[in-house]
Amino acid sequence: MKRTFTYILTHLLLFSSLFAFAQSYSGEQIKEDLTALKNEIEKYHPDPYKYISKDKYQALHDSVAGTIKGRMTLREAYFALLPMVQAIGCGHTHMMLDRRLLAKSTSSSERPKYFPFSVRLINDQLLVSRNYSADKKITRGTEITEIDGQPVKKIIENLEKKSYYNGDGINPTARKYYAIREFRKLYYLWKGEQETFTISYRKQGQEKAKTTKIEAKDTYFMEKMLETRYPDVDEDTTGMVSYRVIDSTKKVAMVDVRSFMYDFSTMSRGNFEGETKKIFRKLQENKIENLILDLRGNSGGLLEYSIFLLRYFTNQPFDAYSLGFRDESLQRLKQDYKKYNGGYAREAASRLNTEFSVRNQDGFLESKYVQKQRPHDEFRFNKNVYVLMNGGTFSAAALLVSKLHNMGVGTYVGMSCGGAYDGCSAAQFSTIQLPNTSLEISLPLGRILYNVDAKKYNKPILQPDFEVSANLDDFLNNEDTVLKFTLDLIKKNIKIR
Repeated sequence: MKRTFTYILTHLLLFSSLFAFAQSYSGEQIKEDLTALKNEIEKYHPDPYKYISKDKYQALHDSVAGTIKGRMTLREAYFALLPMVQAIGCGHTHMMLDRRLLAKSTSSSERPKYFPFSVRLINDQLLVSRNYSADKKITRGTEITEIDGQPVKKIIENLEKKSYYNGDGINPTARKYYAIREFRKLYYLWKGEQETFTISYRKQGQEKAKTTKIEAKDTYFMEKMLETRYPDVDEDTTGMVSYRVIDSTKKVAMVDVRSFMYDFSTMSRGNFEGETKKIFRKLQENKIENLILDLRGNSGGLLEYSIFLLRYFTNQPFDAYSLGFRDESLQRLKQDYKKYNGGYAREAASRLNTEFSVRNQDGFLESKYVQKQRPHDEFRFNKNVYVLMNGGTFSAAALLVSKLHNMGVGTYVGMSCGGAYDGCSAAQFSTIQLPNTSLEISLPLGRILYNVDAKKYNKPILQPDFEVSANLDDFLNNEDTVLKFTLDLIKKNIKIR
């Protein structure tokens, strides 16, 4: 009897899970979620009208509501609601990738299958960077011209519109960056899972495109293929920050800062400060006169790491940034802490009340423990600095770029920065869960101002002094176009500041 009951219960749960997975939602339910999303963003986001006016945001809501007629699948609902998140122009506010959209079923053991290539966009051509498929004929540099009968240009335009990451503000550079970086997931999100892809491709030097079918592959297969087909690629050995001398004659070195992220693999802060100190000691020991600081693709992380690095480039105390909360945002953060019934959560909620008690002229509550950051006494670098950046330079990395630039440090090479010049919404986060679809939105609660002088630079996004993107020949030869251009500037003794 017990076994029969267990059998029936298991199948009932499976049936209900599959029913929920395939469920559609009425137009009224989607509209209710749409209004809930708008209200939550307006109530708790620290700066929802930085890039869009309140009237235009309301008009967008009404426009989206007008397009919702009948029932929608979860995927259709996701894309219907997405413009309300994108419109506020906050790179830290994004629709979260619901697992129900990344699988054909609710089975946790079933891995979603993706488009099995890493790609790069160079001169408006979508080129294969790495091939994880079983088809060896498609090599690095092969141009993909169509996927499932659609021209690549149209596909990228669609993925840019459907991207859940977009950088800060009206930022086409960041939007395109994330469309290519997240190509596999965005294509899956748009089209759903496919067993095969029909692609048209053209190898370099060929005029006529060929067409073939490629099997979709899961991440496990692609990881194994990476190890087999690309044995020299090991992306996890150099950590968050690395250093190398590029030209000992010209005294040129490069510091590559890939991330300021918390080390989730060890659940610790890592040793960013210690490694960075070693690097700046080496810069002094090697008498480096030209430092290339590579922040391309650095999506940010801990502000403390960014400020720690910044302190090596200044000779006087400075205001790092200002963090403030609206009353509603601070209250939501305290409520979030209360969900965790532990001593640390209670202590954190109490500390918020004590610390954020100074109201500024904008009505934000700021910390009463504000103090200036002091320069590092040892190994300060006051020679030539060249900063490499692109649409993926964001959050704590954008703070570093903005502060350096505002302090008059560095020559900037690459593409427009992904983060805003004057500040962002971040620091602490909450999650909006919509009442009917249960779709979730990651919502920042704090407003961070970088304390930069707008008179020195009054544009919303930092533009490079020299705009440089990858070219085809360098890509095919595994060379870094932006780095080569920067080395040429150093050779010619060209610097902006």
